[in-house]
Amino acid sequence: MAFNGYLLKMGEDIFPLFFVFKESYKVVPNRRVDLDSSRNANGKLQRNVLDHMPSTISFQTKPMWNDELNEMMSFIRSHFSVEKEKKMILEYYCPDTDDYKTGEFYVPDIEYSISRVDLENNKIFYNGFQLEFIEY
Repeated sequence: MAFNGYLLKMGEDIFPLFFVFKESYKVVPNRRVDLDSSRNANGKLQRNVLDHMPSTISFQTKPMWNDELNEMMSFIRSHFSVEKEKKMILEYYCPDTDDYKTGEFYVPDIEYSISRVDLENNKIFYNGFQLEFIEY
C-alpha cells in the first residue's frame, strides 16, 4: 500500500499533523517481548520471544494555546473505546513494511507544562509535550 499521506488515523479520522512536531515523530514497530528468557551455563542467550509484538508511537506536540490543546485532546478523547483505559483503535504508518497497521492502543498519562499565562485574554500557552500511543 505504501505511505498514503497520513501518519495516524483514529477510527475513520486522520489525526491532524498540525499538532505534531514532525521531526520528533517516532515509531517502534513490532517490539519483541521476551518471557523468561535467560542465559545458559555457557552464557548463551536462550530467548522466548512472544508472538504478540506491540508497537509504540510517540511524538512531541507543538507549543499551543489552551483552545488548541482542547481541540486536540477532544479529538483524541472522542475516539476512546474505553475512556477509563484511554483505549482506542489506531491505524498507523509502519516504516518496517511501508504500509499501515491497525491495533488497540492506550494513551499513557500526559505531563503538561505552562509556558505563559495571558490574564488579559484568559488564555494559557503550553509548552510542547510528549504524546504516546502504546499497543496492548
